[in-house]
Amino acid sequence: MDSEGMTTLIMLEEGRYVGTSSCCASRFPEFYVGGETVSIYLLPEYMGRGYGRPLLEAAVSVLAGQGYQEIFLWVLEENRRARAFYEKVDFRLYGKCRTDVIGGKAVRELAYCRHIP
Repeated sequence: MDSEGMTTLIMLEEGRYVGTSSCCASRFPEFYVGGETVSIYLLPEYMGRGYGRPLLEAAVSVLAGQGYQEIFLWVLEENRRARAFYEKVDFRLYGKCRTDVIGGKAVRELAYCRHIP
């Protein structure tokens, strides 16, 4: 755990860090009953090679193990590749959006949700 309630997962290949994901209880009141995948990152050379799915599924498993049946995440609206990936692994556009500032630039983020039976 890197901060109270946050779980950070690390993906290694042959002892090399290739990716990370963080998850926790929702940080947003409109998703108060859900778990949140806060981040998922892979080194660029590992993208598109099948590492993203197990890394994301590990975060989903952590949240499901904590009793969450609804899991959500935010994704940049303009990040078509990430959005296609999340849709492929059963996350659905939730209909909520927000504006955030990243690197001094205002960006629009969309909420994606996934139900865990």
